[in-house]
Amino acid sequence: MEPFVAGRKGQADESGGTVAGMSAPGWGIVMTAREPGNLVLANVAYHLGLGAREAHVYLDDPDDRAAETLAALPGVRLTLCDTDHWQRLARRRPEAQNRRQGLNATHAYRLADVDWLIHLDADEFLRPMRGVEAMLAELAAFPRGFGYVSVPPAERVMPRDAAQVGLFDGVFRRPARVPPRLHLALYGEAADFLDGGMSSHASGKAFTPTGFDYQIRIHRPRAGKADPLPAHSALKAQAVELLHFDGLTPLHWLVKLLRYGEHAAEVQAGMNGPHRMRQVAALRNEGDIAAVRALYERVQVLAPAQMARLAALGLCDTAPFDPAPVIARVLEDVPDLSAARFDDDLRRAHENSPNPRLAELVARWPG
Repeated sequence: MEPFVAGRKGQADESGGTVAGMSAPGWGIVMTAREPGNLVLANVAYHLGLGAREAHVYLDDPDDRAAETLAALPGVRLTLCDTDHWQRLARRRPEAQNRRQGLNATHAYRLADVDWLIHLDADEFLRPMRGVEAMLAELAAFPRGFGYVSVPPAERVMPRDAAQVGLFDGVFRRPARVPPRLHLALYGEAADFLDGGMSSHASGKAFTPTGFDYQIRIHRPRAGKADPLPAHSALKAQAVELLHFDGLTPLHWLVKLLRYGEHAAEVQAGMNGPHRMRQVAALRNEGDIAAVRALYERVQVLAPAQMARLAALGLCDTAPFDPAPVIARVLEDVPDLSAARFDDDLRRAHENSPNPRLAELVARWPG
């Protein structure tokens, strides 16, 4: 890993002003991806279209067929995570996904030539709520050297009886950090599989100012040796949110859980919270397609009355999300973002999986 070099962007701004000479800070994204190519391409192009100056993309599969297309996009810094890459960063490839993501994100952080960097997954999209200018103004106003900007999540779910056509159809539930009895009242039979109302994470992601001795983790930076980062160093973003598509389709969500289940229990525990572990265990105990589909609907589908209740409480946003117009600013041909095409790609990717349960699922899934 490249050594940390102090200076450049990493000077603390004790005046509370912006970086000297900059009216609008530059920002970039970093991701480690192992997903169908159209999703990764759409994500990268979308954020470049929003104005990201850099997209650091680490392909977890060094033979990923999307590499050539991604590498041709201006602003993309592509890394194939082959044996040589892991030898440089960690001597060998870590088994835990979050460990690989953290190493890659920190590697990109050391190389970034922007003022702010945010780690995203391929299924996470930033949505400025009052335009990109407001998001940039928020970043510019934050005193550098005193923490980071935490972007709150909103997690996509599907209304009951709504047929999914596009990958990004649906509504978005927001985190609810409430006492257990209220959590159960709000989420009913799904409550045990949720953390703060979310099936994945309620933590969001962090815009981290570059140039400091920080280690980048999945949801937030950690202090290095040269620069402190005290607890409670985050300011919640008001101008941008993180849309998380925890399972772009029902099949994708189930594939994700089966892939988590391939790891030893101690590795899983380091990657996922107890609620996610319960999802994995529940899927392991279900045998047929109808049962696994029912598990998805229990966790990721909202009945009309529940959706209305959550919306009235500010815990569900029904505003649609269509990234295609922003993607079109970067790509002449917007990739096929239909749910059917995505599931076809999943089937091809996993039809020969050494995990027999996974291979069986993609073979038997309707469509």
